[in-house]
Amino acid sequence: MLGKLTKNAFKSNAAGIYNIYIAEGIITVIMLILLLVDWTKWGDTGVGLGLAIKCISSAALCIAAAIGIVMTLVAVFSDFKRSMYGIEGHLTLSLPVRGSSLLFAKWLSGAFWVILSYLVFCLAASGSAMYIFRHSMSIVEGDAAYSSIYQIATEMVKQLCESAGITTPSFKVIGYIVTMYAFDGGVRACEFVLLVFFAITLAHCRPFEKLGKLGAVLYFFAGTFITQTFASLVTKLVKIYIVVSDTAFTFTLSENEVQAAWKMGFGAYSITNLYCTVIMTVVVFLVTSFLIDRKVNAE
Repeated sequence: MLGKLTKNAFKSNAAGIYNIYIAEGIITVIMLILLLVDWTKWGDTGVGLGLAIKCISSAALCIAAAIGIVMTLVAVFSDFKRSMYGIEGHLTLSLPVRGSSLLFAKWLSGAFWVILSYLVFCLAASGSAMYIFRHSMSIVEGDAAYSSIYQIATEMVKQLCESAGITTPSFKVIGYIVTMYAFDGGVRACEFVLLVFFAITLAHCRPFEKLGKLGAVLYFFAGTFITQTFASLVTKLVKIYIVVSDTAFTFTLSENEVQAAWKMGFGAYSITNLYCTVIMTVVVFLVTSFLIDRKVNAE
């Protein structure tokens, strides 16, 4: 039954989201054409109108991806409210399944689309940054400079590390750190989606429903404040780090060891806040499931 619920949730979200990605795809094609055109063949020197068009196109690509995130959030949360407590609410809540199954299916689908939209934005932003970096450097050092993505990425990482005053890690270490932070971002995106679902659910429970849409906003910020406060307090008391090298992963509680690791070209990642986020996400899920089973009122 959970599989069917999840499949229907994905279909329901996709019905409201697919047009967003179609629009983003069209905008992306237009922007890429403007980026790839050699404006010097049209009489431009490469540092005048052509460069302005390329910079504007890069910015427009990032803006379109950012708007896609906002529209995805609106589509996901509107679909949750409509299918759970709106015009389809009575039918959904009358299904012979537990509230936890309904919530999990909606949560899995919503988190997937939100994370996907965020990844699209990251790709657009990083691609635009690399393009502008390569173009600006080629003007200074010649057209042959930084011709490959690897060279561009290497130079960008090197400059960022130099500005931060740390030794540039190997690409293997960077890959591990990026993977950890990507997983961290995915967990926080899942928590964000669940907190919004919790706020919408609480806004449809007596006596909390009196505030309507304003109540949902207030409950979301209240839930976010409580979860972040808990994570911050625990993190201040105990900080657990993973130190990453080319050959090993080690745990430490010492910030001095973390600073020494960065100076040696290693990497470090704090996992305490992530653990607390996971714990609070589980708590929010259980509370929301209880409300769906016992307290909610469909419109």
